[in-house]
Amino acid sequence: MHIHHIAFFSKDISRLKDFYVALFQAQAGEMYQDERNFRSYMVRFKNKTVLELMQMPGVLARATPDHDDIHHVGLHHLAIAVESDDDVIALTKEARDLGSAVIKQPEQTGDGFFESMVTDPDGNLIEICRAPMSKQ
Repeated sequence: MHIHHIAFFSKDISRLKDFYVALFQAQAGEMYQDERNFRSYMVRFKNKTVLELMQMPGVLARATPDHDDIHHVGLHHLAIAVESDDDVIALTKEARDLGSAVIKQPEQTGDGFFESMVTDPDGNLIEICRAPMSKQ
């Protein structure tokens, strides 16, 4: 058993798709659209993890989270594992260059991770991490 995909609603799925493709070299499939004007992209990462980016009329925009207090009930963040500390640093800079807010600068954590926290264009939190060998 495994998680097939994680889905986000967005007001602009093309912008979100372009962000994930540019920053993480993910592959996006063709846009799906049905008779209700529901649209989605399936964005696949190299390890086969899939994000479904969804958009449809009437979906309310959520409030932007207060990033001074990022602890809340519900989905907290999406963690993207990379190979090295240098990759964390480079992707954090690239995310900033793409317009992301950097919530947490790259740092070594007490549990062996080297990580940063950025936002995607909709304000979703993305952890960029190099996991300790035993936790990858």
